[in-house]
Amino acid sequence: MVRKRWLSKIVATLCIGSLLAGCGTGATAQKSVKIGAIFPLTGGSAYEGQSFKNAIELARDEINANGGVNGVKLDIIFQDDKSKPAEGVSAAQKLITQDKVVALLGAFNSSVTLAIEDVSKREKVVQITPGSTADAVTEQGNPYMYRNILPNKVQGKAIADYAVTNLGLHKFAILAENTDYGRSGATVFENEVKAKGGSVIVKEYYNQGDTDFYVQLTKLKNSGAEGTFIAGLITEGAQIVKQARDLGVKTQFLGMGGFTNNKFHELAGGAEEGMIHSSYFEPDAYQYFPDSKSFVEAYKKKYGVDPDMYAAGGYEAVYILAAAMKTGGFDREGIQKGMKQIKDLPGVQGPTTFDDKGQASKHLLFVKWSGGKRVVIGSDVDNAKK
Repeated sequence: MVRKRWLSKIVATLCIGSLLAGCGTGATAQKSVKIGAIFPLTGGSAYEGQSFKNAIELARDEINANGGVNGVKLDIIFQDDKSKPAEGVSAAQKLITQDKVVALLGAFNSSVTLAIEDVSKREKVVQITPGSTADAVTEQGNPYMYRNILPNKVQGKAIADYAVTNLGLHKFAILAENTDYGRSGATVFENEVKAKGGSVIVKEYYNQGDTDFYVQLTKLKNSGAEGTFIAGLITEGAQIVKQARDLGVKTQFLGMGGFTNNKFHELAGGAEEGMIHSSYFEPDAYQYFPDSKSFVEAYKKKYGVDPDMYAAGGYEAVYILAAAMKTGGFDREGIQKGMKQIKDLPGVQGPTTFDDKGQASKHLLFVKWSGGKRVVIGSDVDNAKK
């Protein structure tokens, strides 16, 4: 019953399959519309990429089963960027010039999204990322770029504030991947820690694909850092916390949303116990995301596991594009016009409204790894009330 109520709500919002007057573009002879989806389906970020893919396909199937968007079905074409900017650019060029897609979903890694953004802007194709958080993604003011999650400048600041205000930590170390995502996250975290009266006494960078972190962790162990902020993703992050356990490092590990994946526990082997990081979505946090229950149930029924925040972002992004098509039509220019009209659109991560730079306003959760699971321990809303 809950699922039917939510679907009725979103279908009414999108007028999916409706031919009633005032429901957007109305009937059309067009049978389907092509959308490109660029995510890492192989390589170190494939775990996250698969979550995006699963949820995007779920949303597509739901919309198509309800008659499509004004009678037009969604045809989503996936490309693997392998977490490499050059691969992402090639994928975008193929999808736009050969497959003739009218919009792009993706990417996940910020460096890939930024590279694709140059292509989508040049070709005037709307691109929406449900996974890249580097500030530059939307700060450039690209009229074709949209993001339905929060940037690092919000995440990094929030987790730093939580560490100082709620945990009482003041001396920090930073281990960051040498990417747009890692560098911007580290900078924001450090600035907020200093603004709160704390200090960063160790700052080390590493490359994606690195497996040995003992040198950096030895410096960290001897520094006296009370908290350690990892601005990275689960593959390298798992090795960092495992090797820290091997060395007997005593510190409170902290992170951004890059660790919100069920695979992290398996890769870390339990060494992630006690780590605290931000998250945009959790499958049982219905008090924060009241419209998410039907999505959680449908995802678990289809894939046998709970959705993570990557799945939530991807799922929601498809419905956002569908809403833009409903009001603007199915060509590239119409979709961009439709995106600009989106306001308070119901979604599994909360309602979506984009600012003039294409950035959505959302909320953050704080979660703690306990017994192999993420446990919600608060939110930015709760912290703001203190």
